[in-house]
Amino acid sequence: MSSPPFLPFNAPAVSEVEHDRRLVRRYLLQSALRFNAGSLLFLSLAIALLPLWLKLGPPAPGEMEARKLTPYIIAGGVVLAVMIWLALMSSGIARGFLARLVEEGKALSAEAMASSVARRIDAPFNPLTTFDLCTESLSGLALGTALGYSGPPAFFHDPFKGRIVLGRWRPLTLGRHVEVKVSSDLGPSCHIDVRCRPGLAWFTIQQGESLKTAELVSAQLRQHLARHASALDAARRERELERTSLQARLSALQAQVEPHFLFNTLANLKYLIRTDQQAAQEMLDHLVGYLQNAMPDMRSVSSTLGREMDLVSDYLAVMRIRMGARLRFAVEVADELRGLPFPPAMLISLVENAVKHGLERASRPGLITIGARHESDGKDGLLIVSVVDDGVGLTEQAGQGTGLANIAERLLLLYGRKASLFVEPGDAHGVRALLTVPIVGSPA
Repeated sequence: MSSPPFLPFNAPAVSEVEHDRRLVRRYLLQSALRFNAGSLLFLSLAIALLPLWLKLGPPAPGEMEARKLTPYIIAGGVVLAVMIWLALMSSGIARGFLARLVEEGKALSAEAMASSVARRIDAPFNPLTTFDLCTESLSGLALGTALGYSGPPAFFHDPFKGRIVLGRWRPLTLGRHVEVKVSSDLGPSCHIDVRCRPGLAWFTIQQGESLKTAELVSAQLRQHLARHASALDAARRERELERTSLQARLSALQAQVEPHFLFNTLANLKYLIRTDQQAAQEMLDHLVGYLQNAMPDMRSVSSTLGREMDLVSDYLAVMRIRMGARLRFAVEVADELRGLPFPPAMLISLVENAVKHGLERASRPGLITIGARHESDGKDGLLIVSVVDDGVGLTEQAGQGTGLANIAERLLLLYGRKASLFVEPGDAHGVRALLTVPIVGSPA
């Protein structure tokens, strides 16, 4: 006599799964009734045709009553025998399923023995996007293979009702199929109702197929929605990083202000305090106005046309005191344009370029004219600002340095190809610079 086998000392404990007895009795009875109901559908046709099969010849005079009862006696016996046999067969199949659950470490549940199982999924997208994502996820070969189909599932979808149906074959309602319903509630999010329906499989013994299908479809949808949400979050983070990098680059570009203007102005102010106090006071007032308008621009990427015009006016007023009669200027801008958004520190760079390379090199008095106008280019409005001087004109030194390159790079960063900087010779002398930017807001 062999000794009973012993488990090794380090073997994991075997969990004993016990089914709820009430659920087991209910499951066995349900399986017998479903199985018999399906089989009796076919037997009913045979019972209806049985009297015709037994009328083989004309009855004898004393056999009329017996022949009338014989078919029904035979049919009743056949039905009783078939029902007993089906009950025994259904009990064996059901108990086999219960044994498999025990082997898998699972207990019988109400959903495992149900013919229809439902799930609800919360989606973080609006109904239209959610329906498109569900259609994309459920119509592929991967889901059909996971469900045990030979190919992609038979598929039907109605975007107007937010309804998707998939199954093994058509017509979908005859076999076991899945209905997916996307809620039509307006808002940034919605929910998805997944329901597995049995079709004609209602008459079979339920062995967890509906639960498995509902869980599989729900998991597929959750994974697809999570991947899409993760991709959107990654794109959003990438845009945020790009925006932060853009902000840093713009701030670095705006910080490239010509320091010689401030140093030279302070040197001239020191000289005027000793020689001409009234001129020194006027220069100091304009310098304070210039700094008041320039300092906010160094910390932001947005300004207004009116503030930039005031900045330029104070700058030119200071330069006129320094240069005397050699510099004249005119600033022409309509009041309704002063509130339009305008990138900071660009107009002042064009004006500095005109003074440095146009008028300071000329041996005669010069004029700088600054204007702005509004134009419409199809759907978008354009703001065109011009800086015109009658100095020495375009020279090799006029385009050198970081001034114009700085402006061109900042325009590309801020507006892409919608903005432009165009520099050309003036009508008679000097240079005309045209700065065009799209209008992204309304006047303040």
